[in-house]
Amino acid sequence: MDQTEPVCGALNVSVLTDRAAMEAIADDWRALEQRCEGGLSFFQGYMWCHSWAARFAGGAGGPRPFVATAWCAGRLIALWPLMQSGVAGALSRIEALGGTHTQYSNLLMDPDFAGLSETIADKLLAALVDRGDFDVALFEGVPDGSALATMMARANSVATVRNAASLLDLTGFASAEAYVAGLGKLQRRNRNRRRNHLARHGELRFSVVWPDDPAFAPTIQHALHLKRRWLTETGRLGLGLSQTGFGDFLAGLEGDRDSLSGACLSVLETGDRIAAVELGFLHGGHYYCYMGAFDWDLRDASPGKVQMEMTVCWLIDNGIATYDLLANPAGYKESWSNRTIGLSTYTIAPSWRGRFYARGWVATARPALKRGLEALAYRVRRLAALTQGLGCIVLLA
Repeated sequence: MDQTEPVCGALNVSVLTDRAAMEAIADDWRALEQRCEGGLSFFQGYMWCHSWAARFAGGAGGPRPFVATAWCAGRLIALWPLMQSGVAGALSRIEALGGTHTQYSNLLMDPDFAGLSETIADKLLAALVDRGDFDVALFEGVPDGSALATMMARANSVATVRNAASLLDLTGFASAEAYVAGLGKLQRRNRNRRRNHLARHGELRFSVVWPDDPAFAPTIQHALHLKRRWLTETGRLGLGLSQTGFGDFLAGLEGDRDSLSGACLSVLETGDRIAAVELGFLHGGHYYCYMGAFDWDLRDASPGKVQMEMTVCWLIDNGIATYDLLANPAGYKESWSNRTIGLSTYTIAPSWRGRFYARGWVATARPALKRGLEALAYRVRRLAALTQGLGCIVLLA
């Protein structure tokens, strides 16, 4: 152990199971966040976890918080925010607090106590396993090399599903102008063409809207409306977007323009209408691109891509290091990123029902079903495009 590292005489672990207990350690939680900035840990922060629990947890039959904490001499040195769901007779699950809305599963581990990381991990795992009243613990989107990935290795949990997150490292660009100048000739031409095309609908205006702005909440609701229409038009599913109260949850998130932290909206307008909007989260110089939406009627002008470019330029000029497009690789993400981070799904299944769920559903049936639905949606979109084309031929004949 490094001689400068704090010495911990007694390591105490406790589990918080309601919002009141979470609120009681809010200052300690936020202080730990600041010491753990980076490491893809925004979704383990107090603002996200408490806001989500206040909106969705604790009701009859709903998920219940299970926040494991480790303390040393009165100092919070590790925190693992989880939740438990499932009613009597049904499969009982433990997963990241926030469920499908939480993009990265992780935990907060005080870097000052790195020498105790294995001991802390073992005690947090024991707090989970000793609970004993769940069928399966499911951790999705665990970043490679993270504290949680290391913990899962100690728990002998094997990664069952592999994924990746796409990121754009912004540290190599001195300014937005340098970023644009570094693009290939074809990329610059395509981006200029998109802007010019979109500008035909009205003057382009870009702004960043923060939660203290009266326009923040209604713009969130409008973004969800745009996103849901996109899902309908493209035949995709968005289960998280359909959850009752999701819009109010997003509209209630905190953000601060002075410290460049928390929630913010990148809004692109053309004339008197919103062409595209993106909800993102800033934490420790890292920007999480959480939800993008655009006006479907303007899709031929690619307003979402124009907004993304303006957002990236704004981030560079404000000293942000990373633009994170989150999980699930896609063709468009490749052109907006220059590195990836591997993600894994881990399970701990103490019961036969949990093992069946982990192996049969999570590792096998669900990925196959997702691929099938995506292929079906693609064929439906192709058929719709073909039908539309045939209709035009008939009208012109």
